[in-house]
Parts: sequence; C-alpha cells; structure tokens
Amino acid sequence: MKSISLTAILTVAVVVLGVESSFAFSEPVAVNTSQSQNRRWTTVLTNEVPLRWTWNENATSAELKILGMNTAFTTNFTEATTSYLWKAFSGNTPLTEDLYDLTLTFYNGSSEVVETLTSQLAVVKSAIGNTEVISTPESMPWPRISRNVVIPYDSGWLASNVAAEEGELTIARANNSMQETTVLDTPAGYFGWKVDRSSWGFGTFNLALSFTGIDGELNGTLVRIPQGTFIDIR
Repeated sequence: MKSISLTAILTVAVVVLGVESSFAFSEPVAVNTSQSQNRRWTTVLTNEVPLRWTWNENATSAELKILGMNTAFTTNFTEATTSYLWKAFSGNTPLTEDLYDLTLTFYNGSSEVVETLTSQLAVVKSAIGNTEVISTPESMPWPRISRNVVIPYDSGWLASNVAAEEGELTIARANNSMQETTVLDTPAGYFGWKVDRSSWGFGTFNLALSFTGIDGELNGTLVRIPQGTFIDIR
C-alpha cells in the first residue's frame, strides 16, 4: 500500500479549494463545555468586569449591590440602563481572594420592587495573570491560610459524583466543638470562607465535601496561621 504524507494531503486540499498554500493559526479560545458544572462562568478573569442585563419595562430606577467578604459596593441607576463596567479590584492582579454576591433590584415610580436579579462571582488569584510555579512541596500556599479564602468545589472531581445536583461542605476545628455545615445548591462552584474578624480563630481545620444521595466524601485539612511575624521556638 502506498503511503501519502499529511503534507501531501494538505497541499491537495489547498489546490482543490483554490487558495494560496499558506496556513495561519488563530489564538486559542476557551470553550465552556457545561453550563451547570463549569466554574468559569462565575470566575473573574480580569479587573474590569462588564455586567449586562435586560431592563425591566415596569421599572423607573434600579440599585446594584455587590457584597463581598472583604468589600461592599452600591450604585444606582435613575434611567433605563442595561450594562455596567465593574472594577473588581485595583491593579492587574488581586491582593486578596473574594466571593461576591451581586443583586440588581428594579423599582417602579412608587419605590416598589418589581424584579430582583442575582448572581455570584469569585476572584481567585490563580485565575488572573501568570500561573505560580510551585517547585517544592514545602512552598505550597495550601494548606496554610491567613485570611478569607475562596474554596472551589466540583462534583466532577469523582466519577461517582457527576450526577449530583447539590452537596454539603462541613468545616470543623480540630479538637474543638466548633463546626459549620453549608448546603451547596449547585454541583460546582465556589464557597467563600470568611475567617477574618470571626469566631473561627486559628489552628487546624478539617473540611469534608459530600454530595446528596451519594456515599463517601472528600476530605482536606487547612491550617490558619496569624498574620504578621510568626516565630516557632522548639
């Protein structure tokens, strides 16, 4: 059997199509393959985020509230508006991670609520700018934390959990009775763990991720250390 090289096949295709024998490659494009289990939909990838919506025909004004773990922001619209450019953080890369709840409330001429739209967006350091290269296990940023953090979760991490529709995340402080369980109403997304100015304190914390109707769970351990200089004397 006579073999034909790939170059020869491409050359024939060019001649048949009647174009010049030159090739160009486009820039790579990110493709979201799942509307329900793809965190890219809720991940902030730049410091300027265009927000878009459809204006309610019965509204005369609207209020946009953006509430995060570290900051809060509110702005008002006194006429029909369908977009807003939100600057999520200053500079090119965020100094801290955050999970934001966005609420757009429409009001009529009598200041009555006619519609409310909600969304959630996460600012995660690793999603913006250059990827940090971790050369040794000792330099791992996790499992040590010092401030509010955004924790990703996804039922697709295990094949047995793919069909899950919701889950639970339990955080418990080691050697302590303090424990908190949060219902995750989506199969994949982000959970904002607010530890700053809270009663969580410092120490070792056990995290358990499970999904409704499925046996087993994923477990992890985090250590929260105080901010500032920490001296370990042995």
